Amino acid sequence: MPRKRPEHPGEKRRDSSASAESIAFLLLAGIVAGLAVGAGVDWLLKTSPLCMIIGVFAGFALALYAVYLETK
Repeated sequence: MPRKRPEHPGEKRRDSSASAESIAFLLLAGIVAGLAVGAGVDWLLKTSPLCMIIGVFAGFALALYAVYLETK
C-alpha cells in the first residue's frame, strides 16, 4: 500500500477551486481598474464624479463575473 506524503505548511495545495487570494485580487483589481478608467473619462469629458462612479460599479460587476468564471 503506497504511503501518503504528509503536507508541509509551506507547500501549496493543488485544488481545482480558486484560492481566496486570487478572488480578493480579482475584486480589488476590478474596482481599481474601473475607478481609473472612470477617472480618465471624467478628466477627458470634464464631468466631475459621474463616470468614476459608473466605472467603479462596472469594474465591480466585471470582477464578480471574473470570480464566477474562476470558481465555476
